[in-house]
Amino acid sequence: MTDNKAMVPDKASILALIENIERKDDYEFSSAFRKKDEESPSKGWSLLSQIFNFHFTASKLEPFGPMWQMEGRQSIIPGDLSDAELDALQGMLHTVADPEFQARVGDILWIRRKDFKAARLAVAAYIESGSRLEDPERWPACMERYERGLRLARQIDAKGELPKSVLAHLEARVCHYDGQDPLFFTCKALEFLAEFQFGDFPALAEIAGRVAAKSCEGGDFRRARNHFDVQAKLLKLAKNDEAAEAARVASAETHVQEAEAQEASGSFMAARSFWEDAVLAFRNRPSLRARIPELQRRLAIAGKKTLDEMKSFRHEIDIRPLVERAEAAFKGLPLDEALCKLAFFEAPIDPVSIRERTLKELEDAPLHAHIDAEIYDETGRKVGRRPSISSSDPKEREAAIEGFIEQNAEFIRHLAVTGSFAPAVRTILTEHYLPEKEIEGLIADSRFIPEGRLPLFAQAIADGFRWDFSTALHVFVPQAENGLRHIIEQSGEVPRSLNQDGVEEFWSIERIMGNDRLNKMLGAAFAFDLKSLLCGRTGPNLRNNIAHGLVSSGLLNSPTGIYL
Repeated sequence: MTDNKAMVPDKASILALIENIERKDDYEFSSAFRKKDEESPSKGWSLLSQIFNFHFTASKLEPFGPMWQMEGRQSIIPGDLSDAELDALQGMLHTVADPEFQARVGDILWIRRKDFKAARLAVAAYIESGSRLEDPERWPACMERYERGLRLARQIDAKGELPKSVLAHLEARVCHYDGQDPLFFTCKALEFLAEFQFGDFPALAEIAGRVAAKSCEGGDFRRARNHFDVQAKLLKLAKNDEAAEAARVASAETHVQEAEAQEASGSFMAARSFWEDAVLAFRNRPSLRARIPELQRRLAIAGKKTLDEMKSFRHEIDIRPLVERAEAAFKGLPLDEALCKLAFFEAPIDPVSIRERTLKELEDAPLHAHIDAEIYDETGRKVGRRPSISSSDPKEREAAIEGFIEQNAEFIRHLAVTGSFAPAVRTILTEHYLPEKEIEGLIADSRFIPEGRLPLFAQAIADGFRWDFSTALHVFVPQAENGLRHIIEQSGEVPRSLNQDGVEEFWSIERIMGNDRLNKMLGAAFAFDLKSLLCGRTGPNLRNNIAHGLVSSGLLNSPTGIYL
């Protein structure tokens, strides 16, 4: 509940203050009322400031949300208002004859008390306030009020004349501008007319098509696309299906035009996104599907050139102390002892600690953490997406956190290889020779190795000690996948499934790494590292990339490949 007292300022004081507000919208009202409250805190200005500070979303059934939320607390919403405060607002509804004021107060009374008279007054006030704010250069504010007025009218008078009067006003404004407004006023109004199936559809479609064509000529492809899309809806309502399909095709073509324009300006990173959109749009148009292979070829070219545009950031660390520590730790050890020590020299990444570290870093997240990020492989192919950390969707936020965890894990692995593993192995190789038979004797009793697979594991390890990690991983990764299934099978669970034809199919690597028994046997840290490296979508995903031939020897011989 709010702490406001029910008393409110008198009508004359409110109207006098509103009269001096230059731009009469909710934000300016709230600011003016708040300043007045600072001058006269006992006069009830605070209540008015708060109700005009609601977060206004015209498209929602409940249009007023909290302006802020933090640690389980939030600013007030209509549901927080007391009966006394609602009574005070009710008393002001008819006396303060300003459209922005009456629209907000009447809407609140409808939401809380289902007051139909207040709602009807709010609809008319929204249209009047929208007209007062109407500016084709700053169109969203007026359109929000038109939209809320329309949706509220539809709620309270679905089959009556009230919604039609709002729609008639929108149609009249579209005809007034006749496609000459510079931005999206016409487009948005047409979208509402199409959604509510109102107006002279052929005439409205002609305006939309004219704006779209002119926008294409001027290189404003987003505006063109939006107008082609609404033109298609209007033509469908006009029963002109052939022309509607032509508008949809024209909309799809704008993606190609925009991609080519971006390439011409030298931005293949931007072009790549539009080629991707073009492929998706062409899939939905049967007449365009034959051109998809060419679009995919252009997408691949842009993807490769995108890598050249990406900037890398270097963070220099002196790893000499780590290298010296590793060299000293392995110097002079017998082979068996050296290899045993190597196996435990660096612990796998602990998922709990890396998550805590990541969350702490994100508390003061830099700007890039709040922006959706795309993930590319070494060929320029988009392989994943890391959402914004500020997403309100819990799944999206978790995906963002996991993306940053993978980023930190990559740094840790790079440091472990360059500072520990590589100098340790070099030290061992200066003092010992590792034939495959010697390796077989060391690993023969491993529960990880199924019968008949020992020579393959020994060969992979030997190739790694020859510094040929590309060959080693091409042998090791599929054998490791089978070894993980072997561990699950030893626990009493069969890692195979039966399809409808009775055919047995082995579990995928994703299902293997999601198995609770396996994760318990491996331990949280080892399981995290393997899952991240083998099949993490925002990580290296090496199992799938190796299986499909999507990695070069350079990547496999990099710190990531060596770590695996």
